Amino acid sequence: MIYMICIKSWYRNKRTLKKANKLTTTTNHQDKSNFEMKTTTLSLALLLFCGFLYGQEDHTSKNTVRAGINRAFFGYGDITGPGIYCEYSRALNDYFAITPRLMSAYANRNSEVNYNHASSFGASLAVRVTPLPHTFRRLKIDIGGLYHSFISTYGQIGKETQNGEYISSHTTYRKEELFGLIGSLSVNVVDTKKIEIGLRFDMLTSFVGDYFNCDSWQTGVYIGFRF
Repeated sequence: MIYMICIKSWYRNKRTLKKANKLTTTTNHQDKSNFEMKTTTLSLALLLFCGFLYGQEDHTSKNTVRAGINRAFFGYGDITGPGIYCEYSRALNDYFAITPRLMSAYANRNSEVNYNHASSFGASLAVRVTPLPHTFRRLKIDIGGLYHSFISTYGQIGKETQNGEYISSHTTYRKEELFGLIGSLSVNVVDTKKIEIGLRFDMLTSFVGDYFNCDSWQTGVYIGFRF
């Protein structure tokens, strides 16, 4: 009788132990499955994130150096002369670039009675936008801040001296340090992997008191090198 009771007790304990082992195995399997799922999800998320960053990058040349010559217009557009500029552009992605620039222009207008002179030297920092990088990347739009030193001289032309000089008793000289905005529109006529040649239109403005002035607008050509 005691022997039968011991056998039943041993059999019951064995079944309980098997259930416990099975439960432990199931729990471990679930934990392993959860860990694998989390690892897979994290890997996919990281892969998608890397793909997103890769897709945002501009895989063409990051840097561009441009130099150009302009026709500068001052006043009401009747004071004209040559202008030059050089700039460096660093691409952030397909759509945006940071572009610092140095520029200078010189213009005159003379008549038999009066004369006008205008000149400027300036620096700007602009954001360059390529609105259609995948269909028409030749088009660029620049918008940014501008500082330029502006000089204006005008007056009446007097009589000519024996030395061939003209003396004026009515002359006005004005020099200003101006801050404003610059807007540019450029189109690459030649657009290769290393070289760009195109046409450009610039608008130079300034804030003076309560006024927003257009100091000059310029048109010209440029050549750029990518690297």
